[in-house]
Amino acid sequence: MQFLVHPPLWALLITVLILIGLVLYVGRLNLNLRHSKKVLEVEIGERRRAEENLMQNENHLRQIIATEPECVKLQTPEGILLEMNPAGLALMEAGQPDEIIGTSVYNIIAPEFRDDYRKLSTRVFAGESGVMEFQIISLKGRRRWMETHAVPLRDRCNKVIALLGITRDITARKHAEEGVRQHYRELAHASRVNTMGEMASGLAHELNQPLAAIANYSHGCLRRIRSGTGTVDDLTRAIEQVCNQADRAAEIIRSLRGFVNKADSPHQPQDIRDIVHEAILIVGPEARTHEVEINLKFMPDMPRFMGNAIQIEQVILNLIRNAVEAMSNMPPVLRRIDLRTSIEGNMAVVEVRDFGPGLPHETLARIFDPFFTTKMTGMGMGLPICRSIVEAHGGTLSAFHNEKGCGLTVRFTLRRAMEETLHE
Repeated sequence: MQFLVHPPLWALLITVLILIGLVLYVGRLNLNLRHSKKVLEVEIGERRRAEENLMQNENHLRQIIATEPECVKLQTPEGILLEMNPAGLALMEAGQPDEIIGTSVYNIIAPEFRDDYRKLSTRVFAGESGVMEFQIISLKGRRRWMETHAVPLRDRCNKVIALLGITRDITARKHAEEGVRQHYRELAHASRVNTMGEMASGLAHELNQPLAAIANYSHGCLRRIRSGTGTVDDLTRAIEQVCNQADRAAEIIRSLRGFVNKADSPHQPQDIRDIVHEAILIVGPEARTHEVEINLKFMPDMPRFMGNAIQIEQVILNLIRNAVEAMSNMPPVLRRIDLRTSIEGNMAVVEVRDFGPGLPHETLARIFDPFFTTKMTGMGMGLPICRSIVEAHGGTLSAFHNEKGCGLTVRFTLRRAMEETLHE
C-alpha cells in the first residue's frame, strides 16, 4: 500500500514545481513587458519631441524663407516651379502664387538666355552647383536682370529631387555697370582723338608723300600728252603709279577714320595680325621720324581672338608709341621694337618689347595707376585705359624688365575665339 501512495506525491511535487516555474516565468514576462512598455513610452516621447522640434524647425525655416528678401524657388528638371517665396512672386509681379507655381520657369526667362539656363539646370540635377546672370520678363512684361545661385536639393537617399535657386535682382547694378562702360567708351574715344592730335605732324607728312607723288606723276603725264612725246606704255605706268599712291593715301585716311570713330566695332572673332598692321599704318610715320625699327614676329597659324578691333588697335598703338618715346635718347642703331604673338592655353598673347633704358622698380609698379606719368606733358591715362580695355576682353596687361639687356616688355593676353578652341 505504501508503494501505491508514493507516485501521487512525486506527481504532486512535479506539478508544484511546474506551477512555480510557470509563476516565475509569468512574473518575469510581466517584468519584461512592463520594461518594454516603459522603453516604448520613452521612445514615443522622444519621437514626439523630435517631431515637434522638426515641425518647429520647419516652421522657422519657412518663416525665414517667407521673409527672405531674395527669390527662393524649387523647380523640377523640366523647369516646373514647385515653390517660390513671396519675394520671388513680387519679382515676377505675380498677384497670386498659382500664377507662378506649377508653370514653367522658361515662360519668364528671356528667350536669349533659355538655352544657357537649361544647361545650368542639367548640371545641377547631375549634382553640381552653378551661378548665372540672365534676364527675365515679368508677368507684366518688364525686363529685369537676375543673378541666380542654383544648388541640388537631395532627399535622404542622396538623390537630387529638385533645383534650389536663390535669385537676386541685379538690374540696378547692371545699369550702373553700363554707365561705367559708357563713361569708359567716352574716355577711350577722347584718348584716341588726343593721340591723333599728338601724331598730326607725322601723319600729315605721311599723307603728303602720296599726294605729292600723285601731283608729280599727273603733271608728267600732262607734259608728255601736250608735247606728244608720251607713249601709251609710259602714260599707263605713270597712271598706275597715280592709282597706287591714291590707294595708299585712301588706306591711311580710312584707318584714321576708323580709329577715331566714336562707335566701337562689335565683339567678334578678330585676326591679331590685321589689327597690328592697322596700328602700324598709323604709328609708322612717328616711328620712322624717330628712326625706330619695328620687327613683327607673328606665331604661325595664330588663332583669332574674340574682341573689339578698334579697342585692341588702340592698345597696340599706345604700347608702340610708349616704346618709341622710351628710346628717344638711345643711339639710332639701338632703337628697335619687337612685337611678338604667341599662345598660352586658351589665351592669345601679344608682347611689345623696347630696348630703351627701362624704368626703376618703384616706377614700374605704378605705371598702370590713373594719372601717373613719367612724361612731362602726359596725362597718365594711356596705360590705365589700355588695362581697362584688356580686362574688359577677359585678359591681363602687365609690364616687366627684359631678361637680357636693357628695356621693357609690355605683355597682354586676349581670350581666343570659341570657334578656334572647338576646332582643336
